[in-house]
Amino acid sequence: MKLKKIIFTVLSTAVFASCNKITDKFDNSLNNPNSVSPDLANSRLLLANAELAFASFFNGTSDIGMQVTRQVEMFGPKYSNAYSAQTFDGLWTTAYASIFKNINAMLPLAQKEQKWTDMGIAKTIKAYTLLTLVDFFGDVPLAEANLGADNTNPKADKGSDVYAAAIKLLDEAIAHFNNTTNLSSSPGASDLFFGTTGSTGRGRWIALANTLKMKAYLNTRLIDAATAKTKIDALLTGTYVNSLTGDFEFKYSNKQANPNSRHPRYNSNYNGDGSSSGEASDYMGIYFMWTMLAEKTETPGARGRTSTAAGALDPRLRYYFYRQRTSLGSFDQTSLSCIDQTPPIHYTFDMPFCYLNNGYTGRDHGDNSGTPPDGNLKTTVGIYPNGGEFDNNQKTRVALNRGGLGAGIEPIWPSSFTSFLKAEAALKLGTAGSPRALLEEGVRRSITKVQAYPTSVGFILPTTNPDILMNTPAKIDNYVIKVLTLYDAALTDEARLEVIAKEWYIASWGNGVESYNMYRRTMHPANMQFARTSSPGTFIYSMLYPSVYVNLNINAAQKAGVDKQVFWDNNPKTLR
Repeated sequence: MKLKKIIFTVLSTAVFASCNKITDKFDNSLNNPNSVSPDLANSRLLLANAELAFASFFNGTSDIGMQVTRQVEMFGPKYSNAYSAQTFDGLWTTAYASIFKNINAMLPLAQKEQKWTDMGIAKTIKAYTLLTLVDFFGDVPLAEANLGADNTNPKADKGSDVYAAAIKLLDEAIAHFNNTTNLSSSPGASDLFFGTTGSTGRGRWIALANTLKMKAYLNTRLIDAATAKTKIDALLTGTYVNSLTGDFEFKYSNKQANPNSRHPRYNSNYNGDGSSSGEASDYMGIYFMWTMLAEKTETPGARGRTSTAAGALDPRLRYYFYRQRTSLGSFDQTSLSCIDQTPPIHYTFDMPFCYLNNGYTGRDHGDNSGTPPDGNLKTTVGIYPNGGEFDNNQKTRVALNRGGLGAGIEPIWPSSFTSFLKAEAALKLGTAGSPRALLEEGVRRSITKVQAYPTSVGFILPTTNPDILMNTPAKIDNYVIKVLTLYDAALTDEARLEVIAKEWYIASWGNGVESYNMYRRTMHPANMQFARTSSPGTFIYSMLYPSVYVNLNINAAQKAGVDKQVFWDNNPKTLR
């Protein structure tokens, strides 16, 4: 028996040893192609992943900001139930699990490879994301975030601390861009925003980083005007903050499949064959269209329904919006239920309601009525910035492969924003520059950008009726003169701020991040359309925390309500 036991033990040991060798050999061959091991990670691919995630994050936050500021429909009806905590799960996950995770993994690799420009881009993107998270949610995790198994329940940092960390990242980014060693490692086409090559590309990133710092300081002017002024003055005397010649934007293509890389709003509004199918899904904000179509031209109280002087119309109108119908002749109570209704009793006499002149239809703020059969009738997005159709009075329904074929952009920071930012700072803080001159500069930059956009994506503008283009110097001057006349007629700085804010608001089409920030910071435009219900509750001063944060983190607690202001906002809670 002893001999048998000895033989069995020897055989077992040999078998197990052999199995272990086979197992080890097999395990070493298990390389998951969808999960690259750290030793094979490519810093530039990680940066590209972060850039793509960043574009998605901006699109999502911008959409929410556009809704609460009446640029597109906010369903409502009350602010407290307009959005659930689950609404923001995707934004939160994109920020922490995609943008930050890829950047944190990429930075040490890029530093080892001396890819300084790549590091500067990554830190600029991370800084913008952090600023935006604070702007939308308030206090958010940073110091304990993205530590993996070492901390699965990160505590939130104060919004002011996260702002300071973001500004520090921007300073570090600028230092990286100024590092002239190993310039041959420039990312070139891998830079999905400026296509960085040489000193010109790095200079644009430096200008952007400095401008984003100025944007952060402008937000904090409410709680510390003296420091904001000092910081902005220092930036204005710098070399690069005034030289941002390239717009900070993410560009989509006109490719429909494998993969579809068209603008998301184009995909949701331009589909079908244009005859029996093809439905626009988004509702444009009635108030926002009214500011462009009628506010500067109509008789007070006309609600955008009287004839307007074409020479005073906003020159960007037909680029922003595409009308499937140019009159109300095709609408009835089924397709536009409010067509024969009187405005809500709490609306002021000059507040737009339901529809506008010449077929411009959309939704009033907080209109939670059902979706009628109007997909082939209602006004939808145009060629700027969504790559849709230019409105040449076609009067035809939307369809796939129309207009700019979806080759739109995410206008994250157009150069016109810098002009408006400087105008507000000069007016409210006394920083360098003439608010009036900077206002004019911003308006002209915005109009030039919008009207040049179709050609930049290969779209051939109509020539049969060039007057529709609204691009002659006389027509543009008429609009600018109207704006400056309003500014000159203003008797107080608050009235002047109203003019600056309204023009920044109009120029921010496609960027709800800045329209949301500006509305809370300036409390302008002051004549925002009321919600359809007379009791919508307190305005959304910050968003609910995402459910993936509060439900999965023992150190997170949901806010009591959406009336909690972010750290830099100490304005009275009187927004509509």
